[in-house]
Amino acid sequence: MSTNTPPAPGRPSPRPTPRLSPAFHRFWAGSLSSNLADGIMLTALPMLAAALTNDPLAVAGLTAARYLPWLLFGLLAGALVDRVDRVRAMVAANLLRAAAITALAILTATGNATVTTLYIVMFAAMTCEIVYDIAGRAILPALARTALDRANGRLVGGREVAQEFAGAPLGGFLFAIAAALPLATNAGAYALGALILLGLPLTARRAPAPPTDQPATPPANPVRAVLHDIGQGLRHIHTDPPLRALILFGATLNLGAAAVTAVFVLTVQDHYGVPPHLFGVFLATAALGAIGGALLAGNTAHRIGRYRGITAGYLAQAAFCTLFALAPNAPTAAAAWTLVAAASAYGTVLSSGILQQIVPEHLMGRVSSAKQMLGFGLAPAGALLGGLLARADLRAPALFGAAVFTAATLLALRHLRTATARADANEQAARADPAH
Repeated sequence: MSTNTPPAPGRPSPRPTPRLSPAFHRFWAGSLSSNLADGIMLTALPMLAAALTNDPLAVAGLTAARYLPWLLFGLLAGALVDRVDRVRAMVAANLLRAAAITALAILTATGNATVTTLYIVMFAAMTCEIVYDIAGRAILPALARTALDRANGRLVGGREVAQEFAGAPLGGFLFAIAAALPLATNAGAYALGALILLGLPLTARRAPAPPTDQPATPPANPVRAVLHDIGQGLRHIHTDPPLRALILFGATLNLGAAAVTAVFVLTVQDHYGVPPHLFGVFLATAALGAIGGALLAGNTAHRIGRYRGITAGYLAQAAFCTLFALAPNAPTAAAAWTLVAAASAYGTVLSSGILQQIVPEHLMGRVSSAKQMLGFGLAPAGALLGGLLARADLRAPALFGAAVFTAATLLALRHLRTATARADANEQAARADPAH
């Protein structure tokens, strides 16, 4: 990585953003198909859970099952991704998810699905998601090193279109016809995403060799070698305080977000009176905000600076989350949730770009997995806390989330400033390098 003196935080990039490559667009197309499948699954499974039980804690357990795999397997997946063909890992993950959802569709169609079954399938699908997500994050710098904010903006915006604007309402409408129908569609979208990704170039498939000044070769014993790789990633995080703070910041945000989303289906349907067949439409309105936030971040980061943008984004998310909790009716709540999604997407794009710029590429899988493991590992606790708070008042989880977003942002300001300055310097050095 570059050792240039970092510019002042917020200083605009002096060069225009380069065009994104055809390889990136293929990667993006595969991601869109997978995102569509995610949107259907993450709408249909909570609706199926709500049809099987009205206990907020039992419904929140589905969110806990969604994030628990990160806590159990996150670090292992990061070491795996830095060792294997990353494209094949993503393809295999999608095919396994398709198989798990197909099995659930059969159980649902035959009337044998239970809440426990939903937990098991969610856990299996999200275990595959770990490998898919980490491999995708690790591949991206090879596809768009000099335009990461723009690439992340496309990915987040596309995810919102496919997952929330298309997948969520489609899942709701199909569920109204037959509970198994969205699950079958979901499995097909995962399989399609796997096929599209097979065409990615060989240069993006494996992690580059580490620098020649790296420590001795890892042990030949496979178990010790994996533990060595994991330890190398954790040591890198430990010795880089701004990076460590960025990871802890993201984990705290995830804790608050999980509390809000764990019982979101009950808040929308029971508190605001939105009928089940319109639940996906309610989510789709938020996708419009997320698309706008993601594209705005990708196109304007060089103008206002990552530091100002990420700070404003997450503080705004807290304010709009409070507005959502206190909204007097469903239309106002939908508008507030749209703004929450816009602010969250804006901050997510910028924070992703920072990490991808300051982490060496050969460590990207392991560092990303540690970040995701800690963030999503705390999510089950946030989900269960949200379920407990919702037993008292369905608005309480959103107020709790707003408090967490505010506190986390204010506590992380100093390290966010340092990390964004380093990211800006590294991006400018990459643009000046003829190899990019």
